[in-house]
Amino acid sequence: MLQFTKYFILLFLFTATGSFAQNTAINTGINTKNPGSRLTVNGSVAGDYKIITGNAVLGYTDYYAAYNGNADAMLHLPPAGWGSLKGRVYAIKNTSNYMLTVIAPAQETISGTANMSSVTVPPGYYAKLISRGTVTGSTWELLAIMDGKATSVTVKKALDYSFGMDIGGYPISPTGFTVADNNPMFLPESQTMFTMPVAKPVFLNVAIGLADYTYPRVFSKSPYYRCDLVIDGVVVSYLFQIAQQQYVGSSLRFNISGVLNLSAGPHGIWVNITRWNDDGHTGNQRLMVLSVVYDGVYLD
Repeated sequence: MLQFTKYFILLFLFTATGSFAQNTAINTGINTKNPGSRLTVNGSVAGDYKIITGNAVLGYTDYYAAYNGNADAMLHLPPAGWGSLKGRVYAIKNTSNYMLTVIAPAQETISGTANMSSVTVPPGYYAKLISRGTVTGSTWELLAIMDGKATSVTVKKALDYSFGMDIGGYPISPTGFTVADNNPMFLPESQTMFTMPVAKPVFLNVAIGLADYTYPRVFSKSPYYRCDLVIDGVVVSYLFQIAQQQYVGSSLRFNISGVLNLSAGPHGIWVNITRWNDDGHTGNQRLMVLSVVYDGVYLD
């Protein structure tokens, strides 16, 4: 029994040691004893950074190249050779005010929307390419080309309007208004004007608060109301909200958010209110505006 136990322990140690040795041989770790991938780096990674000012050929040790010359230039990719460049990545940015053309070697092409002999990188743009490991034909693949310019964005106010009934106020005419079934009504205190200095999309938020002082209250009826936003006399078809009143005599609240593409110049805005579904309540209701808030901004 003792001999069998020793044999089992030796077998276990041999298997574990062999497995560990195999993983160590396959994977490489930097600053780690247990690499889980072919290459595991426990820390930061750095690549070569190179500034070029004229026509140049990317070398086998290059990684990131920034062109900062004073004229249009050409940047040549290295030849594929025997396919040993498979997976090599080049990052290229044009930091100049001139055009940069990235050119594939003779008899080779760059795969993008089509097989191309060259790629143009405009001022401020960034391109990234990877070697496909092929020897002829399309040897390089364009991973990305994008605008690399950093621009600041300012949020500007387009519309800032609010109305609120005084604390302790009482709903007396003309503050109140009457709403009948399925008959759009202009909401008092909701109309205002604003001016757009430029044509821009506007991010708009609207908040409406209404009180219902219909008497007598009808607790068994819960009609629906629809709130529509109107810009320059036209109902905006996609900016509305439908809310159900808890009962005839209870308050109503609407919140509408959306984006409007507005032209430069003056614009008028207001809200229409419709009793969308009377739920069997056929009588008129008397409502009062508690609050109206418009908030609109655009990016410049």
